[in-house]
Amino acid sequence: MKISKRVKSICDLVPNDSNIIDVGADHAYTSIYLEKEKNCSCLATDIKENSINKAKNNIKKNNSQVKTLKTDGLNNIKLNNEIIIISGMGTHTIMKILDKKIKNDIIISTHTNIPLLKKFMFKKGYYIYKEIAIKDKYFYVITYYKYGKKKTNILISPFLTNNKEYMNYLADYYKIKYKYEPKPFKKLKYKIILFKIKQKM
Repeated sequence: MKISKRVKSICDLVPNDSNIIDVGADHAYTSIYLEKEKNCSCLATDIKENSINKAKNNIKKNNSQVKTLKTDGLNNIKLNNEIIIISGMGTHTIMKILDKKIKNDIIISTHTNIPLLKKFMFKKGYYIYKEIAIKDKYFYVITYYKYGKKKTNILISPFLTNNKEYMNYLADYYKIKYKYEPKPFKKLKYKIILFKIKQKM
């Protein structure tokens, strides 16, 4: 089964023989790949009936045993030791889904407002266990969170500093934000962020 570089990168972070809840699974490519290649037991969920039907078709097509559930986020799911995977959603949607008392390992890929999401996760008692940035047409940051206390930079974890291409992209992004920001407070904020990025480069 052909999967995108982003999906493959998410799967690479998952240990073999894991129990997985793939939230917002859509076509269920991530779940099917993890079952076939890493012997994982997977539950693919989505809020949309159409997405669940697409997932079921792909599961059948690939002779897979992945289970499906139509539900909103983690609702109606009894959590045990599963790794929760959430990708392809905006930060505010992800925060809404995770606004529960949970301690599961969580792998997240979002391209919107990453610092806000990290701040949310740290407040919930999580730290960054692993993190990568990959370019698959666009840059994506994929973060593996574990429950527990450990100090990590909200904007740039030590893992990301090894990716020079992404660090340059991040610097260019905030240079533009700084240049065109009319509000002095936000302009100062972007200046501080740029200084921190340059320190890491």
